[in-house]
Amino acid sequence: MTLKISSFLYICLFSLLVTTTVLALSLTNSPNRRDAIQRIILATPIATALTQATQPALAYTPDPDPLRESLYLMSRVQEATVQQERFVNKATEQDVLKNKMKLTLRLVEKNYRLLDQITFAAEYVTPTSALVDATTAGFESAEALQNAIDYVKSDLKSGPFEKDQKEYITSNLTECRERLFDFLSYMPPEKLQAARKRVEEENVANRDEFDGDSDAGVYNPVVLPWKNR
Repeated sequence: MTLKISSFLYICLFSLLVTTTVLALSLTNSPNRRDAIQRIILATPIATALTQATQPALAYTPDPDPLRESLYLMSRVQEATVQQERFVNKATEQDVLKNKMKLTLRLVEKNYRLLDQITFAAEYVTPTSALVDATTAGFESAEALQNAIDYVKSDLKSGPFEKDQKEYITSNLTECRERLFDFLSYMPPEKLQAARKRVEEENVANRDEFDGDSDAGVYNPVVLPWKNR
C-alpha cells in the first residue's frame, strides 16, 4: 500500500531528503533504488515525526577514496544551498520558512559536516603555498552556512518577512557556495570532477526512478551550481 502524507512540510522537504538520503544508500548493492530510497526516507527523523514509520535504513557505502568522498560531500553542500535559496525565495511567512529550513539545514549540517570536510581536504591543497588562501575560503564558507543556520533558528519569528531578512539568509547561502568554489579550486581537478560526476549520476538515477511515477512522491531537483559556471 502506498504511503500518502498530506503534510505540506513533508512535500516541501522531499526534494532535499532524496538528496541527503543518498548518504545512507549503497548504490552498487541495491537492486531496487526507489524501494530503498523510500525505506530510508521513512526511517529519517523527519519522516518518523510525520508518519511514525519505523523501518530501518540501509547502510551507506562511501567512496573508497577519502578525498573524493569529502569532495562529494562538499558538492552536496553546494547543491543544498541552491535548494535552500529556493525555499527562501518562495516563502511568504517567517514561521513557514523556519519550519522548513530548520529541519533541512539540520540534515545538511549533520550529514555533510562541512567544517570537517574542509579540515580534512586542506591537506590536499595545491599548490601548498596557497594553503592560507584556500583554508580561509573554506572556513568562511562554513561560517556563512552556520550564519544561515543560526539566523533561521533564532531570528525568524512569525508573520510576513521584515526588511532584509530573506536577503540575509540568501546572502549567507550564496557566500557559502561561492567561497566553497574558491576552496575547491585548490583541489586535484580530476578528483573534484569525479565527485561531481557522482552527484550528477545519482541525481539522474533518482530522477529516472521517480519521474512519471504517481506513487513515487515529489522529486524536484535544482540545477547543480557548477553547471552555471
